[in-house]
Amino acid sequence: MNCVIIDDDKLSTKIITEFITRTEGLYLVESFSNPIDAVNALNKPDSSGIQLIFLDIEMPEMSGIEFLKALNTLPQVIIYSSKEKYALESYEYDVTDYLLKPVTYGRFIKAI
Repeated sequence: MNCVIIDDDKLSTKIITEFITRTEGLYLVESFSNPIDAVNALNKPDSSGIQLIFLDIEMPEMSGIEFLKALNTLPQVIIYSSKEKYALESYEYDVTDYLLKPVTYGRFIKAI
């Protein structure tokens, strides 16, 4: 399953990258620290190979929820955040799962 990470926090991105690398069948295509760059890349016609997005909510310039609204088509999305308050709203976008930071590998696997 081809996936991307969208998160401005380098440590969180590193952890999710390690989890993806350890998980058979997951392939990290790209990581974005800026959600605007991610929207531009994922709204291109040739981006249809992305099947899963790991998405943070609180980012500068554009929140994860705003990011979801900006995509032409949504693949599966797993949101991970340090705050519970966005969970309910995120399910309005049919997200696959909502993980609270710090994410453990066990919880990551369950979401997958």
